[in-house]
Amino acid sequence: MKQINNNDTKAKILVVEDNQESVDLLVYFLKPAGYEIITAINGMDAVQIVEKSPPDIILLDVMLPKLNGYEVCERIKKNSRTFHIPVVMITALKELKDKIRALEAGADDFISKPFDSVELLARVKSLLRLKAYHDELIRRNKELAKQKQILLREDMLKKELTNLIVHDMKNPLFVIQGNLQMMNMEKRAGHSTVDEKYTQRIERSSKGMLRMILNLLDISRFEQNTVDLEPIPVDLSKLLKEVVDYFSDIPDNARKRVRFEIGSGLPSAYIDKNVFERIFDNLFNYIYQNSPDNSTIIANIAENTDGYLYLKISHKGKPIPQEFHQKIFKKFAQAELRVAGFKPARGLGLIFCKFGLEAHGGDIYLQPGIMDGNCFVLKIPALKKKNQEQLVNANLSEN
Repeated sequence: MKQINNNDTKAKILVVEDNQESVDLLVYFLKPAGYEIITAINGMDAVQIVEKSPPDIILLDVMLPKLNGYEVCERIKKNSRTFHIPVVMITALKELKDKIRALEAGADDFISKPFDSVELLARVKSLLRLKAYHDELIRRNKELAKQKQILLREDMLKKELTNLIVHDMKNPLFVIQGNLQMMNMEKRAGHSTVDEKYTQRIERSSKGMLRMILNLLDISRFEQNTVDLEPIPVDLSKLLKEVVDYFSDIPDNARKRVRFEIGSGLPSAYIDKNVFERIFDNLFNYIYQNSPDNSTIIANIAENTDGYLYLKISHKGKPIPQEFHQKIFKKFAQAELRVAGFKPARGLGLIFCKFGLEAHGGDIYLQPGIMDGNCFVLKIPALKKKNQEQLVNANLSEN
């Protein structure tokens, strides 16, 4: 809101008067009250000033050259950008018909010559207050309209995300149903034993579906800060190899290899083992899906001076453009990624990785500048001396 008597936010008054003595008198009355005064000596100049730099209120003489006061007022009130500006007609005319004509032109108030300073200031102050209320209402309406658009977009993104999740969860269900049907067909054909490949497919699909469900549940808990982590010292390379062994046993991954590059003398990670097992499970699920056959996935672990272990997992495949490096870890960007031709992790897997690492005080991001694939970088807290002391004290108290 514009405030009077505030030099930082002066209300601007346009005085339209062709008589210099009247202008000087109005300035004399209004200037001490802290208003910014601008002037015009004819109707055409007044219209141009209002269009270029709208004032907060207009004091408009009736008798003007080029355009009279009634015509100026009509133009201002018919313009959607300026109709809300209060117009006070200055007139020496006393006839009722003149006031009616001013009202018909859209005038908000009148003041008669000669001026009474108290009356002039009171009318100006009152109309400026109404103008400030109007401006505030317009501002809030614009904010509400903007918020409405944001909510509508979020609602649309939620629907797209829901459809994406439903689609992802249907796939393992179809695999389970299809293999159960094959097992029943073999049973009806008289086979006494069930082919192990069917049970393996069902087991993998069941685990995949469970992963998706747990991702959804835990992402919600991470967002609400209701996840209680239980960090312990963990051999990161051992945990990583256990997850890789599981994926290596899947027939679709038979032509994809993993090479470990692990520095010597690395400290243990200080993490919630269950959460990180699922972080690696989700991440490798995505990487294997997006790596071509006969390619090598490289997992490099090194210690940094900042007290964190850095795990870099690089793989060949379609590079994710820089503009999608952040979006791939955001929940409502998954549908956009799929439209752009990129395969998001099933069941919000990478989003879970992001939440899980941030909950540990770590991070996950894509390394820029990789031309023939992608490199995920995981910043993982290492076991520090104070953590070791806490664990020793805890063990002593238990004993």
